[in-house]
Amino acid sequence: GQGGDVSIAGGAGAKVTGGAVSISSGAGTLSTSGAVSIVSADATASGAATTGVSGKLVFSSGTSKAGNSGALLIGSGAATGGKGGAVTVSVGSADTGAGGDLTLHSGASTATTSVGGAVVLESATGTSDSGSVTVKSVNSGSGGSSGALSFTTGTSGAGDTGAITLGTGAATGGKGGAVTVSVGSA
Repeated sequence: GQGGDVSIAGGAGAKVTGGAVSISSGAGTLSTSGAVSIVSADATASGAATTGVSGKLVFSSGTSKAGNSGALLIGSGAATGGKGGAVTVSVGSADTGAGGDLTLHSGASTATTSVGGAVVLESATGTSDSGSVTVKSVNSGSGGSSGALSFTTGTSGAGDTGAITLGTGAATGGKGGAVTVSVGSA
């Protein structure tokens, strides 16, 4: 039969903020703090079952009937005397069919004269150099083609379509960066 469910919920608030749910690991006074793992179990074939899907993870804020919905924040903490922790989002590989997709999608708006949400990929500043941003498809396997890169704006139902701008920033006390477009050799 089906396994039992576990539900953790904060208390509802009547005309005030509802109760929060906090899951926290223990601090390490002289060492590393504890980890927090939220995972769905592996799907395994058993008996007559030959296929199965592992459970999905959903991280989402609730809807709002009057006001903004809650934000979703995923990040690592600041570091003193060390390097900030990495944030990695990866998709599982597959041995039958294509690998899973990774989609970043901003929110739509149905309000009059409003705009949809923006998608921003930005590196951080440093005391010397700022971080780099790399967008690329990986090398193909033997006998295949590498993935394409597409930079395009959407169509317009009434008005101008969006522009595409490729450029480097202005330089103070130095040389402006170059823009290079090259084609691979064969």
